[in-house]
Amino acid sequence: MDMAIVILGASQYDGRASKVLAARLDEALAIAGEYPGNNVHFYTLGANMPGDRFTEAQVAKTYLLNRNVDETRVHAIPKGNDTLGSLEAVLKEHALLIDAPSYLITDPLHTVRAKLIARQLGWTPKVKGARTCPYSFPQKEWWGGLAHEAGGLIVAILTGLLGKTAGEKIRGLLYNVEALIRPRFKTRHGLIRKNSSNNTDASSDNDIE
Repeated sequence: MDMAIVILGASQYDGRASKVLAARLDEALAIAGEYPGNNVHFYTLGANMPGDRFTEAQVAKTYLLNRNVDETRVHAIPKGNDTLGSLEAVLKEHALLIDAPSYLITDPLHTVRAKLIARQLGWTPKVKGARTCPYSFPQKEWWGGLAHEAGGLIVAILTGLLGKTAGEKIRGLLYNVEALIRPRFKTRHGLIRKNSSNNTDASSDNDIE
């Protein structure tokens, strides 16, 4: 069975990959290089923010194509504005990933939560953090990321235990706190809330946020 490398989306700037997204993609390329002769397929994830001309998935795909990856081996899934939404989208469109040897690429701080969400969806990839991620201890961005991931873990765990409705209430409270500390996340928070609200009728209380 072909090897699959799934790359979670990150910010892009009018078609240019951010340093965070580029680090994830470079990690994916490095891992692919460890499997010479294997037919490795890349899956790039992520929708766009309001006003963006490009999706994170499209920008990531272009990044890989510009580094001589065969177009037939790059699959863009331009859906989802958070980890759960993106993983649900790729597993829905490519159900064979569940049983394929696979990697999930993200940031080092995000690996624990990404692994938890993937497992709650029935998928057990090897989760790798990008070694060239542009923020690290003790940078300010690292502390902000740590706080974000701690909150995200709380939401993921409690949603699994108590159901989606309870998880969304807790997430909303944490979003309000994060918006005070990191105002640039307000737009993404609003979009995630909107997407979640639109999907409420189709979701059960056991869904993961």
